Amino acid sequence: SSDDEQSSINGRPTSAIITLAVELHRGEMASNRLVPAVIMAAFILLRSRLSHATRSAAFVSFPSSSSSAKGVTTAQRKRCGPPPSSSTSLQSTATRQSFDSSSPDLELFKVNLLTLPLPELETIIKSWGFPAFRARQINNWVFNQGITDIDDMSDLPKKLRAVLKERATIGSLHLEIEQVSNDGTRKRAYKLHDGQLIESVLMPYEDGRRTACISSQAGCAMGCVFCATGQMGFARQLTSEEIFEQVARFASELKADGERLSNVVMMGMGEPLANYRNVIAAIRRMNEELGIGARKITVSTVGVVPNIRKLMDEDIQVRLALSLHCATEEERTALLPANKRYGGLHELMTTIKEYIRVKKQRVTFEWALIEGENDSPEVARTLGRLLKTYDIRPDMSHINLIPLNPTGGYGGGPSGRRNVAKFVEVLEREFGISATPRMRRGIDIDAGCGQLTAANEKKKQREAAAELSKFAEPVAGLPIVGVYEDDEGEEYTDSIVETDPDFQKSNEPELRHGSVVQFSIDDLAFDLDNGDEDDFIDPTYDDDFEIAEAERLISLVKGISLQPVQGDVSPVDSPPQEVKSTSIIDEDNIRDAKKRRKKLLKNLKAINKLKDMQANGKELNEEQIEKVAKEKEWMIELESVEHNLM
Repeated sequence: SSDDEQSSINGRPTSAIITLAVELHRGEMASNRLVPAVIMAAFILLRSRLSHATRSAAFVSFPSSSSSAKGVTTAQRKRCGPPPSSSTSLQSTATRQSFDSSSPDLELFKVNLLTLPLPELETIIKSWGFPAFRARQINNWVFNQGITDIDDMSDLPKKLRAVLKERATIGSLHLEIEQVSNDGTRKRAYKLHDGQLIESVLMPYEDGRRTACISSQAGCAMGCVFCATGQMGFARQLTSEEIFEQVARFASELKADGERLSNVVMMGMGEPLANYRNVIAAIRRMNEELGIGARKITVSTVGVVPNIRKLMDEDIQVRLALSLHCATEEERTALLPANKRYGGLHELMTTIKEYIRVKKQRVTFEWALIEGENDSPEVARTLGRLLKTYDIRPDMSHINLIPLNPTGGYGGGPSGRRNVAKFVEVLEREFGISATPRMRRGIDIDAGCGQLTAANEKKKQREAAAELSKFAEPVAGLPIVGVYEDDEGEEYTDSIVETDPDFQKSNEPELRHGSVVQFSIDDLAFDLDNGDEDDFIDPTYDDDFEIAEAERLISLVKGISLQPVQGDVSPVDSPPQEVKSTSIIDEDNIRDAKKRRKKLLKNLKAINKLKDMQANGKELNEEQIEKVAKEKEWMIELESVEHNLM
C-alpha cells in the first residue's frame, strides 16, 4: 500500500493483530496455520504504525517456548530478525550487523514514544516482559510532564529505562533552528529523517490562547507567488505521525509549564487537503489523545475542491479556512495558480456554499493584504459582491485580513493601517460581513510560512560562499599572479598589466598568450574589455558614435568608404573613395577577423570615454595617454578588417 495508507491504519485493529500475534507465538494457538501470516502481519503493521516517517520497526520480544518455533519458517525469521534481549545487540534487518544504540542510524528503528498510541505501547511493553501499567506511566511522563530524557522517568525500574533507551526515542523530529520573538512567538524548523525541513510555530495570546501552526507537507506544490513555501516547491507529503508530533511536542511542553495547547491551525508549510488522509488521521489523534476540541482545529486550503467535498462527509467538526486573496478569476489565477487547476473561482465558491449548507459551519476567508494590489475599497466591494453572488450569508462567513509577510521571492509589501481600516469598513458597513485584521505575530523572526526554512537555506549558501572565498584570498607576502590572455595574437598587447622585469626575465623571456605574470592594478586603469557580450552581428546602438559606425559599414557594402569617425560625430566632408573588393573565405581567418573587429570597436569606444574624462579635467595616466594615441592606427585597422570581411 502507499505511504498514505500505511500511516493512517487505525490503532485498534493494529493492536488487536499485535496482541493476537503474541498469543499465537506463546503457543496457545500454535497449531493454526495462520500463525506465520499473523506474525508477519503484526510486524508489517508495527513498521507502518509506530513511526512510519522514519520506517521504524517495533522490536516486539516474543517469550521463548517449545512451541514458539512451530509454524515459523527460517525465511520468516530472517525477514523479521531475531527477538532482541537485554543481553544481545539489536540488529538491522537490512544489514544483519549489530550496532550501537547511540548510533544515529538506530534512531530509524526505535519506537517513537511521542507518536505511538497508548494501546500499542501497552502491547509492546507487555511483549518486553513488563506489566501494561508501565505504558501509562511512560505516557504520563511524555505527554503530561513534558519529559524528553528517559532517565528522568523516575518511577520506572532501571531495567525498563535501559530497555527504553535501547529501543525507544521521544520524538523523531530533529530541532534544527528555533527563534523566539519579542511577542513570545516561537518558530521552529525541524529536520526530518531524510533531511527535509518543516516549520512549526507556537503563538501565545493575551487572552490565554496558545495556538500551534503546523506543517502538512515538506514544501508545497500550489505555487502561490507571495508565499515563501510556494516559492521553494514541493518535496514530499508528511506522514500522520510527523504532523501529529509537531502538535504533541508543543502540547507536552506547555503542560510541563502548567499551560495548555488550546488551538491548532493547519496553516504551516504545505496544502493540508493535498495530504488529506494523513492530515485527517493526525487531526483525529489531536482530538482523541491530546484533548484538543475539533472546533479548535482549523484546516486551511487554497481550494482543493475534491477534498473539500470529502471533508463535508467527515464526522469530525473541524473549522475550514479558505485562502481566497482575490475576488476575480484572472487575478486569483495569477496570484494562486492552483485556482485554475481545481476548476476556477465558480467551482470553488459553489463548493463552499454547499459546504456551509451541509456542515452548518461558518467558513473563514483568508485575505493576504498586499499594498496596491488587493487592499483598496473597490477590491473590498468586489469581494463583498462575490460572496453575495453565491448566497453566502454574512453570518456564515468571516474575512481574516492578513498583512503580507514579505518574502525575498515576491516584490509586494504589507498594506498600511489606513488601507486595512478602509477595507474593513467597506465590508462591514456595505455588506454586513465581519472582518478582522490578524495580529501580526513573530514578524521579527521569519514567522511567516516557509520563511525560516528559506532564511536557513540562504544562510547555508552564504556560508558555502564564504568557505569558497577563502581559496581566493591573497596570502600576505606572495605575488599576485595571473595568466596573460590575448585573443588577437602575439603582436597585439593591450591588457593593463605591469610586468615585473626580473620575473619576466627569469620565467618568461617573451610575453605570449598564456604566460604566467606578476601584475598589479592601477587605480586609474581603464578596462577596455568591459565585459560587453554584444556582437557587431546584432549590435545595440548606445550613442551617436555607434550609429555613425553603422552608417559607415553600410556604405562599405555599397562599394564606397567613409572616413572613420573621429571622437564626436560630425558630417563627413571628404568625398567617397572606391575600395578594392577583397574578402576572407577561410573560416578560421573569418573568426579571427570578427574577434579583432569586436575588440577594435570596444577600444575605440573606450577611447572616446577617455577623451571625455580628459575634457572634464581628469588627468590620464601614461598608459591611458598611449591608448588614446593609438586611435588613428586602430581606426585604419578597423576599416581594413571590415573591408576584408565583406
